[in-house]
Amino acid sequence: MLKNVIFDLDGTLLDTSEGIIESVQYTAEKLKMKQLNENELKSFIGPPLKKSFIDICKCTETEAQKAITVFRSYYQEGAVFHARIYDGIEELCRRLCEQGIRIGVATNKPQRFAVPLIQKFGLDKYTDPVCGADEEGKHGKADLIRQCISNMGGTVSETVLVGDTENDANGAQEAGVEFIAVTYGFGFKKGEKIVNSHFIGSVDDPIEIFDMLRKR
Repeated sequence: MLKNVIFDLDGTLLDTSEGIIESVQYTAEKLKMKQLNENELKSFIGPPLKKSFIDICKCTETEAQKAITVFRSYYQEGAVFHARIYDGIEELCRRLCEQGIRIGVATNKPQRFAVPLIQKFGLDKYTDPVCGADEEGKHGKADLIRQCISNMGGTVSETVLVGDTENDANGAQEAGVEFIAVTYGFGFKKGEKIVNSHFIGSVDDPIEIFDMLRKR
């Protein structure tokens, strides 16, 4: 029986691309990194920042940590709120709550950014808990999912994760929860084949999530 639905944040509940890309561009220019193309900039959305700076900008561990500091300083000054809620998300949350389903959020975005964002767009009245990443980036997606379940109650078999990237899918598999992929975010594309032992389906629109969950 389904009791908990855990959502990713970036690319699943909110389109946060504007603020993230703006902050990455600022960081790259400030630290005189290579010029990033559109695809490289978009690839920063979702995965842990350190991994992105190392993989995409070819930073060392030390350089990546410095880049994260610059990014977060700029981001918290206002770019964090350069975002929008996806159409249908609030209605989806309302319907789930009416059915007695608990809603949590597990995101690689640091807690100090995730909570104000959720509050700004009025989703705090539906979501509890919000489990954001630690500042050092020690906790992966699976850790955050487990933290959510621990706070929400219930078991892994009673929980579904909804997310838009391979990082979300892998986290769900590692945590042992079923996974629904959304194709309107930053990762998975419409019609893409997803190979994951815990994958139960994909949706192209937020309200389709409710119909899929109702079958659980």
